Amino acid sequence: MQIHHLIGALLIVCGTVTAADNPGWKNARSPQTGGKTAQATGNTPAGGPPPAAQLPGNLPPPGAALVQEGASLDSPLNAGEIRELRGIMADNERAISAPLTSVVPRISSLTVNLSPGASLPLVRTALHNVSVVTFTDVNGSPWPQSDPPYNAAPGHFDVQFNGNMVSVTPLRAWAAGNVTVYLKGLSVPVILNITSGETDTSTLSQEIDSRLDLRIPRQGPASPVVVIPSEKIALHDATLQAFLDGMPPDDPAVRRLKFSGNVPDTTIWQHGDDLLVRSRAMLRDEFEQTLASADGTRLWKLPVTPLLTFSVNAQSVHVTPELE
Repeated sequence: MQIHHLIGALLIVCGTVTAADNPGWKNARSPQTGGKTAQATGNTPAGGPPPAAQLPGNLPPPGAALVQEGASLDSPLNAGEIRELRGIMADNERAISAPLTSVVPRISSLTVNLSPGASLPLVRTALHNVSVVTFTDVNGSPWPQSDPPYNAAPGHFDVQFNGNMVSVTPLRAWAAGNVTVYLKGLSVPVILNITSGETDTSTLSQEIDSRLDLRIPRQGPASPVVVIPSEKIALHDATLQAFLDGMPPDDPAVRRLKFSGNVPDTTIWQHGDDLLVRSRAMLRDEFEQTLASADGTRLWKLPVTPLLTFSVNAQSVHVTPELE
């Protein structure tokens, strides 16, 4: 007991000296106790009983039965039982936290049909996941919004907007609703159907649109002065759209080609007598059809040729595909 009081007194004195030597430092807050702290004065606590005298000799060790009894009082479970219990608790927590349906995120593009009787674009979302919808024109230029979008189901979905983008975060699972988007200069609104899970299926996984690029089949207000002829823009060609998304059709006639030339982010496929070129650089060769996405990636379809020319940093770069 005397040793404990002496250590406490030394700590108090050392702390006081340290605080005095460093006036910029202050003691941290500590939990408050209900009783009063005794301060050591000499070898006897102030106002307390005298310290107990140590008995001569060594105390006998406790027996095995007493050791077992003390251990059972400290913890009624042994080490193996504690590990088993923690494993059960971890399994229960994992079962509570794990979603019933796993999410498969996708980035895809779609051309919006503005004609009467056309189906509405669908945005697939999932709980605890945000989906972003972008709007571009036929040339891939961003199409800004003129007014805030209208959310018809605010209790089921949180909708935010910025420039040519709309973010959708579901608040409930298995919900459905729609959002009306007003684009600058477009005479009709774009209506989006939104779901946060398919109620008529019990599959263990579902695809969601982490990013959905919607292409409006019109010239937007931010289109460049030099535009591509409309007959060369493959707005509703599902095959070219698959190549643009980086997922070409599962066709043995489709072969990915190696090529020589330093053009980043470029992929070349051969499909029969045609080349499909996917790149962020601008192709300078004559082409038959093209398609663009919101991030600037573009796809060109052109006849098979042994040499391609791209514009990279305002310079011409030649690419030679290894034709088969």
